[in-house]
Amino acid sequence: MQTLHVLTDSSFNKDIHDPSLENLQAAVGGLIQAIDLAPELTMWCNDEGKLNGLPVNPVATALWTRYFGETDVIVGNVVFTGGSDEEGETTGLLNEYCKQIEELCTRYSNAMEGNWTVV
Repeated sequence: MQTLHVLTDSSFNKDIHDPSLENLQAAVGGLIQAIDLAPELTMWCNDEGKLNGLPVNPVATALWTRYFGETDVIVGNVVFTGGSDEEGETTGLLNEYCKQIEELCTRYSNAMEGNWTVV
């Protein structure tokens, strides 16, 4: 199952093949909260991240803003998966979402390193 683990420094990896409760909690460093951004896109974040003073995740915040406006910031590492199937089971991340999020991560990483590109 495809997932994308996005860290607060905008790096990413695909190391979570089984998005079980335990694996998701390990990836975000604590209790999890599922945020449905779209029917086929769920963002899993640390439910107590702000209370614990976790750093802002610029990529996750940018996606939050895209879907909900500038109403909040997302902190800590996050995991992106697909939505839920008819039985309520988490589905894999679609390739198109994976590529878009990877590109966003690369843009943020480049910007933080001072490598600006003109689009």
